[in-house]
Amino acid sequence: MRLEQGGAVPRLRHRPLGAEPSRAKGQLLAALLGCALAAAVWSGIGWGRARAQAPILRPEDVATPTPTQAVILLPTPTPMAGTPAVQQFMEPQGRTQGYTVQPGDTLWTAALEMGVDLEDAPCLVAPDFRPQEPLVIGDRLEPLPVGWRCHRVAAGETLAQVAAQYGVDVRPIRGVAWNRLPGAAADDSPLPPDRYVRVPGRPAPASSGFMAFMLDQPLAVSPYMAYAVGGPGGTAAAAVPETWPYGSGRFTWPVFGWLSQGYREDHPALDIAAPTGAFVTAADRGVVIRAGWNEQGYGNFVVIDHHIDYVTLYSHLADVLVEEGEVVAQGQIIGTVGSTGNSTGAHLHFEIRDFGRRANPLELLMR
Repeated sequence: MRLEQGGAVPRLRHRPLGAEPSRAKGQLLAALLGCALAAAVWSGIGWGRARAQAPILRPEDVATPTPTQAVILLPTPTPMAGTPAVQQFMEPQGRTQGYTVQPGDTLWTAALEMGVDLEDAPCLVAPDFRPQEPLVIGDRLEPLPVGWRCHRVAAGETLAQVAAQYGVDVRPIRGVAWNRLPGAAADDSPLPPDRYVRVPGRPAPASSGFMAFMLDQPLAVSPYMAYAVGGPGGTAAAAVPETWPYGSGRFTWPVFGWLSQGYREDHPALDIAAPTGAFVTAADRGVVIRAGWNEQGYGNFVVIDHHIDYVTLYSHLADVLVEEGEVVAQGQIIGTVGSTGNSTGAHLHFEIRDFGRRANPLELLMR
């Protein structure tokens, strides 16, 4: 309110009610918005600078972890559903048992049934046996002890020479009653030619684990390949007629599993542990010459003649899925993994014979 000059009575001039507060509120609101905008812009600039300057990963944050245990290169097998985990085991020694000669048996078929090398088979019969002679039905053939050898005497050969060849003394050879050696004969006297002599050998050393096993393997065999075996791989066989009986000599793994026992003097074969019921396939093309039960410890087994001087044997099967006389292709299913016969767990006992002698399968499967 103010006084106006020009009259005796002063008058009041009023501003509209609320004009000043409304203007003040507007100014205050504008100031607040401006401050908020400035703060937001400044924060964005500062965050951007910090982001641009700060490293995503500092060098000191990068470090090579120190292993707390040895690195395991072998795969961890996953058992099939409903099947217990496969455990490593040792096939019992002395698996081969005596055999009674059956009608139609030859030295070769008897050697197959008993799991012995053909060159050692004459020492199962008699010292003066001739391979061309027939076996006597009903005769009982007993296997040689582990480490023993069967020697065929050459013309003019002496007992001392035989002993020296195998690195043993003459006295253990004379002490074998089966040899029927005359006690009065001198060690340097010639023995009758073509006679068979049983030569006692040193006991095979007991297996002492991984190192002993690997030392017995060929140089080219790696630990991974030695233990984790089978699976896809190899080259496909060429197309041949269905009745073609000849193999290629390029053997494939008969089952996918874990190598639980390798080739050695007292176990000239491979034991491949696998889940019960896993398929077993023919390692090469050939003709099934034996399929069924074996009383000498093999249990259910299959023997395939590849007609190229090789024969393969698959034993301890749960099921035999082929018949004798059947031509099988490489990779064809012939049975399933089991634990029949002299066995302590589900596995495949696999042999490859070369000219009747049990060779190391690792040298033929991995070349």
